[in-house]
Amino acid sequence: MSLDENAINAVKDYFDAISQNAVDFVYESLGSNTTFAEFMEAVNVKINQFSAEMVASEVLQLSSKAIENFNAGDGVNVDDVQIIIDNNGDTDIEEDDEGIQI
Repeated sequence: MSLDENAINAVKDYFDAISQNAVDFVYESLGSNTTFAEFMEAVNVKINQFSAEMVASEVLQLSSKAIENFNAGDGVNVDDVQIIIDNNGDTDIEEDDEGIQI
């Protein structure tokens, strides 16, 4: 199976937990003026973040420290994970002000 397939299957297998964690996280940070659209946008952002972190950890076998250190400490995102997948799991990448570079 390719890394893309492994990543997709991992997200599929854990999607219920990922999405519930995203909803819970965003719900706990709601302000009294939060709109439904803002809530849903934030949920989608968290689903992407949590999915990327899970794939980085479980499929690509990155350490939690490596994941946290991506993007100047903001963590790994979907684009970062895809770049690593496209490079056959090679994590020997460099970051600049605009993100990671191969």
